[in-house]
Amino acid sequence: MFKNRTVDPYAVKITKSILSKWNGEIRVWDSPKSAIEGAAVLDKITKPISAKVLEEQMDMYGSIPQRARIQYSRNKEGWVIYDMIEKPKTAKK
Repeated sequence: MFKNRTVDPYAVKITKSILSKWNGEIRVWDSPKSAIEGAAVLDKITKPISAKVLEEQMDMYGSIPQRARIQYSRNKEGWVIYDMIEKPKTAKK
């Protein structure tokens, strides 16, 4: 079973290049499941936006996030595939 973990909220972006990679549309789901498992699409993001990650669903080994619960556009929330978001670059020291 996949484990969810609450994280300290951190900023992410959905960029033009990510949208292009996913045919111009990021689907936001009501739960960290697939459509086959019963999840429903809440929203579709079609423009670049900034968001915050609030929770992550880890892979079956618990080492890599595979889905993220994001908060975006005036407090909308939902789950996206982790590859559909981009973390900001950290400053080099």
